[in-house]
Amino acid sequence: MEIGRFLSLQNGRVGQYLSPRVLVVRTPFRRVPHSEEATYFGFETFAQAQKFTQRLASSGYHFRLQRSQILDRFLYEVKLPGTAAIGPMLAYWDRADQRRLGTENSQKDWSNAPRNLEQIAS
Repeated sequence: MEIGRFLSLQNGRVGQYLSPRVLVVRTPFRRVPHSEEATYFGFETFAQAQKFTQRLASSGYHFRLQRSQILDRFLYEVKLPGTAAIGPMLAYWDRADQRRLGTENSQKDWSNAPRNLEQIAS
């Protein structure tokens, strides 16, 4: 996985990793509704993903918590359909947290990162 590079995901979809945990998926070469876009955020444990989704729900975001289908490096993923705009913000907090911890493979509890979602949404 290379940050920033595009990869084919079949059926006309392309993905772009914005950080090790954040993948934005688009269908750029077909005329499809904006809702075909999605951002995926990966988690090692169900508890981490659940805390993250609680913050998303309280901020009014639509999402789906599922076993990883796209992010095969993680056990769980949260899919935020309909917008790729949240991807850069999530990637920023992911990279900032990794720098702060000094490791690419952090097992950080992601319950604090979504606090800034309210700032993006307003």
